[in-house]
Amino acid sequence: MTNRIQQLSQLGQSIWYDNIQRKMILSGKLKAMTAEGLLGMTSNPTIFEKAIAGSSDYDESIRTLIDDGRSTEGIYDALTIEDVGMAADVFKPVFDRTQGVDGYVSIEVSPKLAHETQATLDDARRLWRTLTRSNVMVKIPATKEGLPAIEQALTDGLNINITLMFSMEHYEAVAEAYLRALEKRARAGKRIDRIASVASFFVSRVDTLVDAKLAEIMRQEGSNAALAASLQGKVAVANSQVVYERFLQIFNSDRFKKLQAKGAKVQRVLWASTSTKNPKYPDTIYVNTLIGPDTINTVPPETYDAIKDHADVKRTVDADLASAHKVLNDLQSLSIHMNAVGAQLSVEGVDKFTKSFDQLLKVLDDKRMSLMAQHIGRGTAALGQYQSVVDQRLAAFDQSDLAKRVWAKDASVWSTEPEHVKEIANRLGWLTVIDDMHTHAADLRTFADEVRSAGFKDAVVLGMGGSSLGPDVARSTFGSAKGYLKLHVLDTTNPDSIAALEKQIDLLKTLFIASSKSGTTIEVESLHRYFRNKLYPKLGEAYGKNFIAVTDFGTPLAALAQKENFRRAFINQPDIGGRYSVLSYFGLVPMALSGVDIDRLLDRARAMARACGAAVSAKDSPGVWLGAIMGELAQAGRDKITFILSKEVASFGYWVEQLIAESTGKIGTGIVPIEGEAVGSPKVYGADRLFVSMRLKTDRSLDPKVKALEKAGQPIVYLTLDDRYDLGAEFFRWEMATVVSGAVLRLDPLDQPNVTESKNNTSAILKQYISTGKLLENDLVAASDRPSLQAAVTSLLKQVKAGDYVAMMAYVPMTPAIDRALQAIRGSIRDRLKVATTIGYGPRFLHSTGQLHKGGANKGVFIQLTADAANDLKIEGKEFSFGTLIRAQALGDLQALRQRNYRVVRIHLGKDVAGGLRSAQSAIEQALGPKKQSGTHRVAKKSIKRSTSKGLGKKSKR
Repeated sequence: MTNRIQQLSQLGQSIWYDNIQRKMILSGKLKAMTAEGLLGMTSNPTIFEKAIAGSSDYDESIRTLIDDGRSTEGIYDALTIEDVGMAADVFKPVFDRTQGVDGYVSIEVSPKLAHETQATLDDARRLWRTLTRSNVMVKIPATKEGLPAIEQALTDGLNINITLMFSMEHYEAVAEAYLRALEKRARAGKRIDRIASVASFFVSRVDTLVDAKLAEIMRQEGSNAALAASLQGKVAVANSQVVYERFLQIFNSDRFKKLQAKGAKVQRVLWASTSTKNPKYPDTIYVNTLIGPDTINTVPPETYDAIKDHADVKRTVDADLASAHKVLNDLQSLSIHMNAVGAQLSVEGVDKFTKSFDQLLKVLDDKRMSLMAQHIGRGTAALGQYQSVVDQRLAAFDQSDLAKRVWAKDASVWSTEPEHVKEIANRLGWLTVIDDMHTHAADLRTFADEVRSAGFKDAVVLGMGGSSLGPDVARSTFGSAKGYLKLHVLDTTNPDSIAALEKQIDLLKTLFIASSKSGTTIEVESLHRYFRNKLYPKLGEAYGKNFIAVTDFGTPLAALAQKENFRRAFINQPDIGGRYSVLSYFGLVPMALSGVDIDRLLDRARAMARACGAAVSAKDSPGVWLGAIMGELAQAGRDKITFILSKEVASFGYWVEQLIAESTGKIGTGIVPIEGEAVGSPKVYGADRLFVSMRLKTDRSLDPKVKALEKAGQPIVYLTLDDRYDLGAEFFRWEMATVVSGAVLRLDPLDQPNVTESKNNTSAILKQYISTGKLLENDLVAASDRPSLQAAVTSLLKQVKAGDYVAMMAYVPMTPAIDRALQAIRGSIRDRLKVATTIGYGPRFLHSTGQLHKGGANKGVFIQLTADAANDLKIEGKEFSFGTLIRAQALGDLQALRQRNYRVVRIHLGKDVAGGLRSAQSAIEQALGPKKQSGTHRVAKKSIKRSTSKGLGKKSKR
């Protein structure tokens, strides 16, 4: 006994299913439906949204695609292609049995391309090539821009489902495009017998719109009210029936018969949107009235079931065309014109599909982020005796809803003092900036392409602290992708470093990134002046095209960018402090220019943010858990957090050093970050360390040394990265951990009360220099004065005690040779005195650890190193040079330390930096006293000799 689906087929109407779900394909349900007469399938974003959001069927595939690095749109694309491919395979027997009349499955080009002809055509070709199945149709909307793409795709030999048609005008244009395409192929001697196309004409949406217009006429209660009432619920069917009439005329014409003789298929009319929207109408109204030969009705599940149960199966589509024409004529007499209705519905249809697509991507992105967050490892820790206090702290965090309060930007987490509350309220934008930057990623990629097309080869960040350290990590970690700009970071006023960088670049092909939150940073201003002065003679007033700005709204730098016609100014959201800005424009603009996949980086960060969400328990939150460890161990005296990093991500230490030091180093307390210090044997460490092992999962080179530390009782946190892009996650983890540690230490992690001291001192010194022409630099020891140097260094190091740290503050060029020399010195100090050591290049560190030096506990022992520039450089419009500026900055910082009676010595290396370092090394070794000749020290001694004998060399990776 035939069912109603099969009966419709016997009348020439094919029923296609407007739904797709992986479960129905894999379970065999779809195959069973083909056995009962189902002849095809269509899909759209709304359908996929319900399928993906409403089940876990796709989770495993999504996880695999995440591992492959697919974006949200990439995952959607892969899932839909896979589903359509599997469904097409199920329908292939139908396709073969009907000799290509039925058995098709449709896949839609992105709705976002509806008004882009070439992009639509490219996407259609891509989908066709990818699916490689003769029973697939690519669905393209019949917009003005879509029609040329439709015609060319058909000419190329693709099967096309033309969608979003609502009026006779639409239909005739689509049919004409099909005929022209066949004619072009025939003239070119190409086959036309294998091309299939359907014209999807929408039904119920017409009644939805027209009924509303008729209801408005009825409310007016005029002479037309009765006529309007009589037309309700009839227009959509009449509109479709007269289109069918036109279909018969076109495909029975002599024009088509010539093509048909060569094997051309009829472009069947497909009735779309045939579920009943108005509950007053029968649920099969748009089925019973549109039955006829060479038609398709694509129906959702509920309409499919209704057909099987009670559809009235008989030919109706052209049974009373006179009545259909009368309905449309009566409608026109009410000044409701179907072409206008069709135009409105077309616009609304594209908008609806686009919104549906956006909603699908939102749902899919949410699922993707949830799965990525589940994949993120919290980390592990060997804390020994400290585990219990950390557990107690985590429990207390849950009781006080700490995570929820942090995400709510509740300042009382850290302080209730009015001045702090105000500061905190304006410094927590980093919590949500990742999502905002995700929406700007495409713009950043476009800008990077624009700059590349303009011929730029290098990009130089002119910035300090938070403006430079994130880009510097990216430069060191990722390098530059092929075809992208080579990234350089200039965060110094050292004239030798500036000159060395200038030699590496072609000024005319270099984009300078002036980056400053305040827009008043003296280093950035000076560097901009210097390079502007270099470019102006070559480019004239057009020099501004070689500059971009990254700054906050309304800053002097923003005004300067406008005045000097910079190529672009990126205005950052203002509620983000500099050290928390790596995932905002400050970090992402340089990264995009150098070819870093910022979507991928942001995805990792977003997943970490999700893993650290407001509803996640403290012990499971990677950031809160780590922050509790940092804070509790610092309170217990282990306030030197020491990073052991895989070589490939070692530069992460530059950034996290500033984050922790500037956030916690205040009110006489704080956590001292130790980065770049070589891993030693357990015996060289005191009881003031917390170690963090952060390594790539493929790197086990440092595991033996780390395990030796754990075995010796040192507390260690273990973090593992899948690859370099996990730094995106780590940026957010450490931001969260740092503010959480501030809650433990009862301080405001978002202010920097002591940073301006050195700046103010520098300003006063420069004013005095401008007035007198001299820098008063009496408080120094010349490296060439061996007796004085030895006495000063010996006196200083005798003051070092357990729990202190020795900080070398080097106002010298950043080169590999100098860095090796300083590392050798710090190794000797660490191993002999068993204290932590740091190296900071000035003035760079003033925007990083400088806050900790002055605002933290009096545990720092400071060795300031200065030098004379080999060749000084003038600063346009200033009464001082870079050489004078950096000397003034060193002196200003020295004064700030002296004013606190901190332990500090200034060693002036002179012009011979290498020779000066050798003298300093010698004096320090002698002051440290006799040592056992361990392997470590033999290497250190050789290193200082080898390093200082090679001169300044290239710019350091630091």
